[in-house]
Amino acid sequence: MISGQFGTFAFLNPWVLAGLALLPLLWFLLRVTPPAPRLIIFPAARFMSGLEARKQVPSKTPWPILLLRILVAALIILALARPVLNPGGNLSGNGPVRIVFDNGWSSAQTWKLQIAHAYDLVERASRERRSVYIVTTTPEPGKSESLLLGPLTAGDAQGALRGLKPLPWLSDYEATSELLSRKEGESGLQSYWLSSGIADAKPDRLIRILQSQGGLTFYEPGKSQRPILLRPEKNNAGEITALIEVPSGTPAGIPMTLQAMTKDGRLIDANDLVTDGRKIAYRVSLDLPPAMQSQVSRLQLGGRQSAGSTLVTDTSSLRRPVGIVGLSTDEKAPLTNPAHYLTKALTPYADTSYGTIEELIERDVAVIILPDVGAMPPEDLDRLEGWVREGGLLLRFGGPNMTQGETFLTPVVLRRGNRSIEGTLSWDKPAKLAPFHPESPYYGLEIPNDLTISRQLLAEPEPELERKTWAALEDGTPLITADHLDSGLIVLIHTTATPDWSNLALSGLFVKLMERTVQLAGSRSSPAERGMLSGALQPLSMLDGYGNALRPDITMEPIPASSFEDIMPDSRHPPGIYGRTGYQKSLNLGARLPVLKTFSDLPVSVERLTYQKISEHDLMPFILMCALGLFLLDWLTMIFLHAGWQLFGSLPRWSHAALMALVIIAPQSARAETPEDRVHYAGDLYLAYIHTGVSEVDSLTQRGLDGLSQALTQRTSAEPAGIVALNPEADDLSFFPLIYWAITPQQASLSGKALQKIQAYLDHGGTILIDTRDQSTTPAGFGAGSGGANAAHLRRLLGNLNVPPLMIIPQDHVLTKSFYLLDSFPGRYSSSTLWIEETSASGRDGVSSLIIGSNDWISSWASSPASSTRQQEMSLRFGINVMMYALTGNYKADQVHIPHILERLGQ
Repeated sequence: MISGQFGTFAFLNPWVLAGLALLPLLWFLLRVTPPAPRLIIFPAARFMSGLEARKQVPSKTPWPILLLRILVAALIILALARPVLNPGGNLSGNGPVRIVFDNGWSSAQTWKLQIAHAYDLVERASRERRSVYIVTTTPEPGKSESLLLGPLTAGDAQGALRGLKPLPWLSDYEATSELLSRKEGESGLQSYWLSSGIADAKPDRLIRILQSQGGLTFYEPGKSQRPILLRPEKNNAGEITALIEVPSGTPAGIPMTLQAMTKDGRLIDANDLVTDGRKIAYRVSLDLPPAMQSQVSRLQLGGRQSAGSTLVTDTSSLRRPVGIVGLSTDEKAPLTNPAHYLTKALTPYADTSYGTIEELIERDVAVIILPDVGAMPPEDLDRLEGWVREGGLLLRFGGPNMTQGETFLTPVVLRRGNRSIEGTLSWDKPAKLAPFHPESPYYGLEIPNDLTISRQLLAEPEPELERKTWAALEDGTPLITADHLDSGLIVLIHTTATPDWSNLALSGLFVKLMERTVQLAGSRSSPAERGMLSGALQPLSMLDGYGNALRPDITMEPIPASSFEDIMPDSRHPPGIYGRTGYQKSLNLGARLPVLKTFSDLPVSVERLTYQKISEHDLMPFILMCALGLFLLDWLTMIFLHAGWQLFGSLPRWSHAALMALVIIAPQSARAETPEDRVHYAGDLYLAYIHTGVSEVDSLTQRGLDGLSQALTQRTSAEPAGIVALNPEADDLSFFPLIYWAITPQQASLSGKALQKIQAYLDHGGTILIDTRDQSTTPAGFGAGSGGANAAHLRRLLGNLNVPPLMIIPQDHVLTKSFYLLDSFPGRYSSSTLWIEETSASGRDGVSSLIIGSNDWISSWASSPASSTRQQEMSLRFGINVMMYALTGNYKADQVHIPHILERLGQ
């Protein structure tokens, strides 16, 4: 190792420098070997008279050429000795190296630092001939455990590092501790924890386990490089507000920029600020008019892209324009005016205005509120009805003016008068509100104990009354009803917007009811859909570790509406948008994480280091390029010495030399690499299915194919390596011998490109098992006029495919005996018919390209093996037979000819 002005210089293979001792011998050999003589084409003999050689060919190599070649040899020897500028020191210990990698949400902002030091550790471990282990601290998508790899060679470790990426949820040090505690027998490991600087939980147990198995060195970013978190704030009129939180100890002078982005990635507004070194939270606002606020789909910190520095907006974060008909605030008696209570409740999330129906419609408001408005002029009634039919939301309140049994623009027919539950002549006590049922959009709201209803409008009984009821009293009488009118929605609260008939307007529940109701504005779904029939919010989009919006994948699960506000983003519920059409809720890390904490109390036995710029530079590539350049110079010089000035007159020879030189020194053209997953798919057996985009169906399909995969592994020699969800639009289908397709009416139509890829797959040997899952006995196929909704949707999906004629599977078909002997093909149902091609195309070995049924096999395969029935067992056997049929073709059909073969052998 040599130290100098430019840093430390060392050779990784110093023994190769011994080759420099051979340079004098090489000098001698090159010196005594003259260059090749010049070739001269002689003319006829009579022209040789008086010919004198004008050029003398030297008997030894000229010294400039000799020096050039010695330099080339010396450079090659130096390059093979692996010179390194500012090499890293030796790693601690002598055993394997373990890299503990924080890859949770906070690592996205420090990823370059972490990954650079990880590669540096792997390189240094490779020099010392030490194996490498890699452990991540964050659960993998859809799983509860993190990643544990090793022992790995340096090359394998570098490949594993290339596959790592930041994940958009918290690190789980407890799960990582459990994972490592199973390796109790390991010792002598030198662990290097590459942290993001943010402690998502207490690391005490993980540190104890790491130290019990060897030494521990802890890396963290500097105070100015630590991750920053963006938290949501309630928006005020005319501005969007967020809270930027920095870890304690962050120095002054750190610049930050809050950016408002549209759905298509356009920047609407930005606001800059700088840390002062004292506060940990900074409130930032963007002044935007309401029209532009509605275009904001996300807030982010510029230059610090991560799931923690990104806030996605939902329907609740949009400030909608709300109009109140015929009222304005009364300064003299505000407590008797409905406008006072409505304005107070709507101000945090809506922009209110007042006017006539005509004026409000012209202002393009999203919601119109009629507080105790009875009869209206016919022209106003027509305008209001047309506005509702086009998608508006009409919110009405009861009151004395509504007691005449109004029937126009109400979700239910009202009785005349009102029900009074107060006064000396009433036997009843003021009624209380019953809990909201799961189908109501108000489900999950807490009802105050002191909330009472003294008067209400009563609805006439009708068959649809229960469906239209969103809230009811304890005795079952409706308090809030709703129904759709074409694309719009009408909501009626059967009491007043003032404390005259109830104390609802004085409660905190009133504010939340108004918020939930206004959020439904603009939805064109039915009230049943607005009410979230399943009581669960479906994943609509997700954020990756860098805060980029992605479509949901099969690892995401729905979130119960009642527990949405309490859930922490995790590997099954990543941050993003959940809900349904017209009703969306955002799950943001900044809204759920506790105050940022750093690794402040580490044991003194842990070596604590800060990430530094990697200053090590391998000089081998640079020296080899210099040697190559000198070699080309020698080559061109020799060409010139042989040809002289005639070289420029000999265009072909010069052009060939120049072309070869350009080929050698020119950079390689960039081309996309083949994705690694394609290599995996080609090298192993995978079960595959078509991704429908409906989370319930895709999740069920994943579980079902997992069950079939386990059965194949336990009972056959076919051992699937995994389950793959396929998008026909983007994915290559040719790697999979069998693809399962569960049909659901919610799946979007296929594009022309997707249809072409499916057709090519079927034409070139692939098999698709289509399951309409509706117990249909008709050919769920094409041209069939009957069948369920799923079969009809299948015809719409694949109507443009070239589908061969279908037939009911014969009793002696190969599929009935490809592994098990079967006479039926049950799933969750057992009465439907199985359809295959009438005649298999040549070159397919008798395998049908389409197998169509409707017994819902995937639901049966997804059942627990511990509670399996006879029908479920037969369903698994069918799945195994289908897989063997797709893999092996019709070899089992030879059994049909066994008697004839034996008879001929006997003869």
